[in-house]
Parts: sequence; C-alpha cells; structure tokens
Amino acid sequence: MFNFIYAIIGVLIGMAVEPVGRFATHGPAAAPQWTWNKISRAVVAAAMWGFIIFSATFGFEYALYAVLEIAAGVFISYFILRK
Repeated sequence: MFNFIYAIIGVLIGMAVEPVGRFATHGPAAAPQWTWNKISRAVVAAAMWGFIIFSATFGFEYALYAVLEIAAGVFISYFILRK
C-alpha cells in the first residue's frame, strides 16, 4: 500500500512540474494561472527535488523510480493540458 501511494505522489508532483516548465506563458497555450507566481515555481521545484532525494535514501533504484514517476506525471499532464 505504501508503494502505491508513494508512486501516486511522484506522479502528482510530475503533473505539477509540467505546467511550471512552460515558463508561465500567457495566451492560448498558457500555463495555469498559479504557475505565473515565482514562489509556486520554487515550491514545485523543492517538492520535486525533495521527493527524489527522499527516494534516494531508500536506495539508488528508488531514486530512479522517482525520476520515472515524475516523468510519467509530466507526460500525463502534457497530454491532459494539450490544446
């Protein structure tokens, strides 16, 4: 159960990383409004790196899994928010 919830957290962090990665552009292809604030970008970046570092405390393979979970969340978010 812990691993399933842990994986969902990684995917959700990845889903938050993708809109921030669009550099908060305005217009038709704009990122959500919450990404326009620089503090929200810092919070998302801290969550991403914190998740990867926390995963690395369990072992190297868990750090790789964390990167894969975040990447999966980025791809999911990209295809959901695509216009």
